[in-house]
This record gives sequence, structure tokens and C-alpha cells, in this order.
Amino acid sequence: MIAARYRRYGGPEVIELAAVAEPEPGPGEFLVELRTAGLNPADVKVRRGGTPIAPLPSGIGREFAGVVVGAGEGAEGFAIGDEVIGTGEWVIGERVAAGGHLLAAKPAGLAFSSAAVIPVALQTGAVATAWLDPGPEDTVLVSAAAGGVGYTACQLAVRRGARVIGTAGERNHDLLREIGVEPIAYGPGLADRLRGAAPDGITGVLDQRGPETIEAALELGVPRTRINTVSGYAERYGVAHVGRKGMDRALVERLAAELASGELRVRIDAEFPLHDIVEAYRRLETGHPAGKVVLTVP
Repeated sequence: MIAARYRRYGGPEVIELAAVAEPEPGPGEFLVELRTAGLNPADVKVRRGGTPIAPLPSGIGREFAGVVVGAGEGAEGFAIGDEVIGTGEWVIGERVAAGGHLLAAKPAGLAFSSAAVIPVALQTGAVATAWLDPGPEDTVLVSAAAGGVGYTACQLAVRRGARVIGTAGERNHDLLREIGVEPIAYGPGLADRLRGAAPDGITGVLDQRGPETIEAALELGVPRTRINTVSGYAERYGVAHVGRKGMDRALVERLAAELASGELRVRIDAEFPLHDIVEAYRRLETGHPAGKVVLTVP
């Protein structure tokens, strides 16, 4: 079968599609034929030699959706032909073996492209928002609000009754207004713009960008205990780092049901076929996507 691999750290150009042995599902595992896979900034950090550093050669990707085509001894909970949502490490390829605890059921009415981005991006946004627990008394700042994690966090915070201010590029401001978010430009002068937009103060922050957002929040007096970042800068600033860990099947299936019903939205910025994986990661890294970049697997 074909799978994505890289033999040295670097930019998207180091990724290649290689012929590898088809995985054999072990005890408690299922063999899943991928239909789609989600791309994430965390993939990029690892591939470029960040922390944690993957041993080389390495695969890439952590979220997918597909169809069960095989099962190992004692594997329970799914049957051949079931459509599933899954997570794991280095999953992008034609097929993957995954433990049953790393899979969730995909609703029949949910597109594979939307399903594939739930385990990392949507789950992270949901877990971070639950940690902050915003309510009608809160004014919440969400950075990178048009991205996969931020777009989810915005919707869930608005649903809880909070006033939500989201940083995004100008071209994505209308997108945020559609979901009840007040857009604001990121970049130099962010603290001053936020001070003007929320003169009574910001009471919580859900950050995806790092120093710019965190430093602006601290300048405005937001307590460190009310700032959560998934950017990797939590320790430097003494703020929280709460995001998804593995697969919370109940949460993933709830988010999937809400996407299928239209209660929750996901934004797919672009879809690329597997053979264009290098271009897909270039889009993720340099294109400032509005939402998620997805691979489709023939």
C-alpha cells in the first residue's frame, strides 16, 4: 500500500509517498481504509524537528475517517463496512491499523471530509472551551478564530452565552460574524484594539497563536488562570495548556452528531488528493487557511 513518509526533518518537500507493507491488525485492532485525513499544525512542528521529535523515517498525520475492512483477534465494537472516525500517530496512507479505543462511529449523513477533522481540531477546541467554562458574564478572546480549533471554540463559547471576540485576517471577518463572533485583526497594536473593543475587560482567553495573544491578554490584566494556550508557549508564560488527549469517543461522537445536524459548523478550506500531499501541507503552512485542510484518499 501507499503511505506518507519522510526521512529527514524539513519543509513539505521532505514528504514522499512510499510503498510500505500493509498493516496487520493486532489483538483488539481494526484495519481501516482511509477516505480522508486531516492536516494539523502539530504535524508540521514534528516534521520540522520540533518537540516531540519523531524518530526517522517517520509517517505523518493524526486524524482520519474511513471504513473498517478488517479486524484483529478480540476486536469489538465495530464491524466490517462500518464508517469510522479515528486518531493515532502517523496515520496518513491508504490503510491504518487502529485499536478500537481510537475509533468512533461516523454518522451516515456526515461527509468524510468533515468527520476526519474532529479527533484533533474539533476535540481540542471543545476540551479547551470546557476548561474555560465561559458563561453570559464573560468576554472571551479566541485567537486564530477562523482556524480549525478556534472556529470550534468560538461556536461553543457563543453557545454558552459568552461575548466572543476573535482574531483573524480581514478576509475571514464576515465568516466569524456569521457565527456570532466579533472579529478583530491580529498583529501589532492588538492590545490597544482589544482595549477599545472591550473597555470593561476580557475575562478569558483561548489561544492558538502564542506570544502575541498571550502578551496582549496579560497586558490587559487577564489572570493567567483564565488563559489557555495550545500553541506550546504555556510554560514560558505560566498559563494553562489544556487540549485533547487521544480519543474521547463520547465527545467525538457528540461533535459528529452536531455536525451532521447542522448545530455545529466546520470549515473545510481546501481538499487535496493524497498524491498532492506536499501541496496540501504547503497550503496549511503558507496559505493562512480559513478552516481545515483535508486529504482525500482514493
